[in-house]
Amino acid sequence: MRELFIPETKNPPAKVKDQGLISLVMEGAGVFNAKSGEIILLPIGRSTLNSIAEDLAESLLEKNGIQHVDCNASEESIHSLAERYVREYGNKALSWMVTSERKLRLWGWADTKEDAKMKTAMAADTIRSIMERYIPDFDYLLEVGSKTINRMVGVCSTQKGSLYEFEGLSCPKCGVYYHADSADVSAYNPLNPEQKEEEVKDVHTPGAHTMSLLCEQLGIDPIQGLKAMLYTVMMPDGKKILLFAMIRGDKNISINKLTAYVDSKFKGSSFRRAENEEIVSAFGEVAGFCGPIGVPEGVHTVADRSLVGGKNYVVGGNRPDYHRTGCCWGRDFKPEVADLLLFEESTPCPDSGTPMVSVSLRKICMVECYSSEERGETVLSCRDRDGEHKWSYRWGAEISLEPLILSFYEKKEKRIRDAIFENN
Repeated sequence: MRELFIPETKNPPAKVKDQGLISLVMEGAGVFNAKSGEIILLPIGRSTLNSIAEDLAESLLEKNGIQHVDCNASEESIHSLAERYVREYGNKALSWMVTSERKLRLWGWADTKEDAKMKTAMAADTIRSIMERYIPDFDYLLEVGSKTINRMVGVCSTQKGSLYEFEGLSCPKCGVYYHADSADVSAYNPLNPEQKEEEVKDVHTPGAHTMSLLCEQLGIDPIQGLKAMLYTVMMPDGKKILLFAMIRGDKNISINKLTAYVDSKFKGSSFRRAENEEIVSAFGEVAGFCGPIGVPEGVHTVADRSLVGGKNYVVGGNRPDYHRTGCCWGRDFKPEVADLLLFEESTPCPDSGTPMVSVSLRKICMVECYSSEERGETVLSCRDRDGEHKWSYRWGAEISLEPLILSFYEKKEKRIRDAIFENN
């Protein structure tokens, strides 16, 4: 008769804060090597992890047609595999998955951006349906990333100091998760929609070079103001372009989101905060008082989507110690629009409006799609009697099984409580 080795222990592992790891060790599913940081799964832990991985793989095959293969999980291997069979088998050879080094990785190709988005969403839904069986509070963050069309990061809540932990945000009312660079998909009501468009007027605001000082002087709410930041974009050919980025006065700009915008708009470029001499050469001595009306020629402007359609903003006057009131979107300025919002503690939740609070999150998986050409990858293609066929877009996922099993053990008591509640 065979028996699994399941050592019992009453003492938690020393110097470990991760509640999932503590539970895993105390239930005899694994041990932790503090010197190397390695988690060694014992028979019951290995069996549990394999069961979850098989559940995921079977669902992805059944619902999404993703074939499970065994290889070294390199980009070259999977690309070669798809290229070998796509000519004869078409869509059946366009998606694969490999389990390697406690990760389940998915690869897929599509010929259009819309198809890539759809397959990404379908894979994400399948992964969610399985994850929720094992981790009750699993959810996705929608993330803005450079050279990425769509990216979702699967997370769950955890304790401070856990493995694979990072700082995030959560809405106390609806429980939705965010982090600083989450995509802003909220529907904004334009500022002052019922008001008539005022005449633009110059207002003397001595020393009001910050939003707080401006609001104090004029007695306005930050939502009525417009924050402006100036950056210098360095093009591949050595040319420099001044970038004028703006956002509503009660919000701040995410540098990572701005990076994604610059990457898409000025391919191959980099950027930094504009130096005083560069600002002076374009605007004059106006540090702290730059505004969107009368922006010099050659300066590129971009605004966060929260500004769209607003009326009667208070903006910099483009001369020292002056602002302008009555500035209206469309009539006085209409820059390009991008998601630039930095999510922060106390930022209103886009769904409920409740101020968000800081939480610790554990990253479990990532699902994304992108253009192969944008990332400098080889485009999947084949040639037959009808000519050449190309699949220019990639979609895929990486599910990290180690944080997954840690979360499984961390959430075990909650799953049991929920099951009891549902049965009563």
